[in-house]
Amino acid sequence: MRTPWSPRARRVAYGLALAAVALAAVAHFRSEGTALPVDDAYITLHNAEVLRRGVDPQFGVAAMVGATSAVHTALVALLGAAVHGEAAGWLAAWVGVAAYVTGALALAERHRLSRWDGALLVALGLVVAEVPHQLTNGLETGLAMGALAWCLALTEPGASGGPSSVQPWLCGLLPYIRPELSVASAALLGTRWLRLRAGGGLDVRRVVSDLALASLGAALWALLNLAQLGSLVPSTIGAKRVFFAEGCIPLAVRWDWARHHIKGFLASVGYLSRALVLWPLAAAGRVGLLTAAALVLAYTTQFPGALGHYEYRYQYLLVPFALAALAAARAHPARLVRGVALALAVVALDASAWEVTDRWALHRQRCAFTRTELAGVATFVRTSLPRDARVMVHDVGYMAFAGERAMVDLVGLKTPAAVALHRQLTWTSCGAGRAEAVHRLALARRPTHLVVLDSWDAIYRIVDGLRAHGWRVEPARPTARYLVFALTPPP
Repeated sequence: MRTPWSPRARRVAYGLALAAVALAAVAHFRSEGTALPVDDAYITLHNAEVLRRGVDPQFGVAAMVGATSAVHTALVALLGAAVHGEAAGWLAAWVGVAAYVTGALALAERHRLSRWDGALLVALGLVVAEVPHQLTNGLETGLAMGALAWCLALTEPGASGGPSSVQPWLCGLLPYIRPELSVASAALLGTRWLRLRAGGGLDVRRVVSDLALASLGAALWALLNLAQLGSLVPSTIGAKRVFFAEGCIPLAVRWDWARHHIKGFLASVGYLSRALVLWPLAAAGRVGLLTAAALVLAYTTQFPGALGHYEYRYQYLLVPFALAALAAARAHPARLVRGVALALAVVALDASAWEVTDRWALHRQRCAFTRTELAGVATFVRTSLPRDARVMVHDVGYMAFAGERAMVDLVGLKTPAAVALHRQLTWTSCGAGRAEAVHRLALARRPTHLVVLDSWDAIYRIVDGLRAHGWRVEPARPTARYLVFALTPPP
C-alpha cells in the first residue's frame, strides 16, 4: 500500500524544488538578463503599468483593454511596485515557473508516489519541447500551467484522505488566468463532486460551499474585467479573430489547418504525446481530453491559425494533463499500467533532454530579437519622431512599453474602434476588406507614421493597402526588420 509523504519529506521536497527554481532564475538572469522573447509580453507590462498608474498615455484606454489574463496582469502590476520595467514581467514568469514545478511535485505527492517518481515527473515536465521557453516567455502561459497542475493535484485526496478546500477556489481562478481553462475548471468541479458522491460525502451544503469558493476565486477578476471592459471575459481573442478572419474560410480548410498545427505540437512534445493512451484511465486525463476537444473545436471553427501561434503556446496548456495522467498511471493498481507509465516517462525524458540545448538556443535568439529589433525600433520612434507623432502599429507590446508616442493599434487589441471596423469589413469579407478597415481607421485616428514588421507587411500588405486608398507612404527609417513609414492622408 502506498503511504503518504511525511510532513518532513514534503518540506524537504518543496524546499529543494524552490531552491532549484531560484538557482535557475539566477542563471537565466546572468545569461539573458530580463529581456522577454515575445512582443505580447510587453503588452502585459504596459497594461500592468496602466493598472498601477490609472493613465494610458499611448492609447488612452483602460488597463484591461488588450489584456487576456486579469490575474497575470495584476501580478505584474504588483511586482512592478517593487522592481522596474521589464524586470516585473521577468519576475512574474519565474513565479509561474515556481508554481509549475511545485504543482508537478504536488501531483506526485498527492498520488503518493516515490520521491524518485516525483523527481522524474518534475524533470520531464521541465524539459519537454518548448516548455522552458513557454515558462519564461513573459506571458501568462507558465502561470496557467502551474495553477492547472496544482488544481489537478488537489483533485486527489491528501494525506488526511479528504478533498482540498483550496481546489474549488483554484477552479474559479483558472478562467481568469487563461480563458481556455473554463472547460477544465467546470469539469474538475464535476469530478470532485462525483468522487465525493462515490464516497458518500456529497450533499447540498458541500456543493454550495464549493460553488461559493469558486465564485470567490473568480469574483475579483470578473469585477475588474466588468468595470474596465463592460464584459466578464477579455476582449483579446475577439479582436484577433475578426482581424485574421479565418473563421469564414471553408470548414474543411480550417480543419486541415488546425490538424497541421495539432500534428506539429504532438511531434514537438515527442514521446510525451504517447501518454494519451493513459488519459482515459484517470479522472484528470478524462478532463484533459474534454479540455483538448473544446480547445480544438473552438479554434478550428473560429481561429485555426492560433493553434500554431508562438510555438503552439495555447496547446501547451495540455501538458499538465499529461503529467497528471502519468502520475495517476504510476499509482494504478495494475502492474502493466504502472510499467507502461514508467517506460513512457523515461523514454520521453531521455528524448527531450537531448533537445534542450538546441531549443534553448532558439529561446536565446528570440530574446536577442527583442534586444535588437524591438528595442531598436522603439528607440528610433522615441528619439527620431516628433513628440506629437501618432504611430500606427500591429505589434503593440514593446512600442507601448518603450515608444513614448501616441499610438493606434491596427489589429484592435488596444484600439477598440479597430475591432468594430474589422468585424464590419474584414470578417465579413474573409479578409478581403482588411485594407479598407485599416484605411478607415487611419482616416479616423490620423496617424503620422506606420511601424510594421517586414514579414507582416509581406502577408497582409498594409503599406500597399494604404497606398491603394490614396495614402502617401514614405520610408522614414533605414532598412531593418521593423519598417517605419511617414504617412500623409489622401486629399
